[in-house]
Amino acid sequence: MNVLMNDAELVVHHRYTSGSSADLSGHGNHGHTTTTATPEGMPFDGFGTRVVVFPSPSLTDLGGLRARVRLYADALAERRTIVEGYLAFSFSIEPDGGLLGAVYAGLKWYVLSTPPGVVPQGQWVDVAFVYDGRDTMTLSVDGSLVALRQDNLGRVGAVEWPYGLNIGAWPDDDARVFSGWMAEIWLWRLRA
Repeated sequence: MNVLMNDAELVVHHRYTSGSSADLSGHGNHGHTTTTATPEGMPFDGFGTRVVVFPSPSLTDLGGLRARVRLYADALAERRTIVEGYLAFSFSIEPDGGLLGAVYAGLKWYVLSTPPGVVPQGQWVDVAFVYDGRDTMTLSVDGSLVALRQDNLGRVGAVEWPYGLNIGAWPDDDARVFSGWMAEIWLWRLRA
């Protein structure tokens, strides 16, 4: 896993416990939302709450990516989006508590999923999705690997207009909306 981080560049870092969705990565990928972050994190109500980051130069040519989120899920009745880059990647929780990561490479979606129940309800956990831009996808919970896929998939392109990067909801509809709290989110691009 450390090999995957050698060529990583942090492009989005929101610490919602600071009370805002300002980007701490230095790339200006600030989140836009009508919800107010609190010292506990960003509350997501499961209906229409989201944080949107508009496409930017640092979100083009991802190649690969690493997304990490500290979250607390309080309802898992349907697929819940953690973070999705429009026409680039998706990271979500399934109704059964499994994790799902997907990348859009070579005009096709490639999916990796875990067994049910790896994301508990009512408990803070760190979840991560990594794709190295070549052939390896991983999902982990609290630093433990829970799923692995190795396949020659190709590079991930850009987070596209008009929807950009959406945290807590599916980009082009109020669907698959996360319910619970997010404390912090990191996104690295892996341009190896």
